[in-house]
Amino acid sequence: MSGAKAATDADLQLFAAAVAHEIRTPLTALSGEIEVALRRDRSAEEYREVLRRIAAPLSDLVAITSDLALLSDPVDRSITGSRAARLDAILARLHDRFSGNRAMRIDALPAAHVQVAGDEQRLARALTLIIEHALRYRRPDSPLFVRVRDAGGGVSMDIDAPPSGFWPHTWSSVGAAAMGPADPLRLRTARRILDESGSTLVRAGDSEWDGVRIELRASA
Repeated sequence: MSGAKAATDADLQLFAAAVAHEIRTPLTALSGEIEVALRRDRSAEEYREVLRRIAAPLSDLVAITSDLALLSDPVDRSITGSRAARLDAILARLHDRFSGNRAMRIDALPAAHVQVAGDEQRLARALTLIIEHALRYRRPDSPLFVRVRDAGGGVSMDIDAPPSGFWPHTWSSVGAAAMGPADPLRLRTARRILDESGSTLVRAGDSEWDGVRIELRASA
């Protein structure tokens, strides 16, 4: 086997493992809810409640398939990079998504009223994925801070959960020119979405254990 072929196979295996890791949680939730629901006869209202509970993991699986389709397309900044999205509308989407999570704090300040380059729905998806990753790996007793502020030529969004020094090693690739196949699917997708609008995802500090910064480009 040639070196290039071996590297390709290894990358594919790592990427498949990353995807499997992402879909395991919603699939396990779906399987568990269905298994419990079938153990005995239930009323119509109880079945409706089961359907409500499986709606969230099912939506997660649909979103993951959309992410995979997005990753297969080349970056085309001529389409989404020329669009304008209201940051306050994006932050409203984030608030709706994470309103039940008391661990998260959003400090938007006046910067929330600017327009940034990109598609509003896709940018909201990218920010959601990054925040979900941070919430998953923060310490259980650490609040997650999302700070939005004006920056030269756009908006800067810092995501951190002090004290620093406990972030997963997967943050280490954020400052690299390209992510590897083993990086979490959510971070790969988020970076892909940000790239198409001319925005960036970088480490917020000098260490790979610090938080991350999202630099959103202002619309033209």
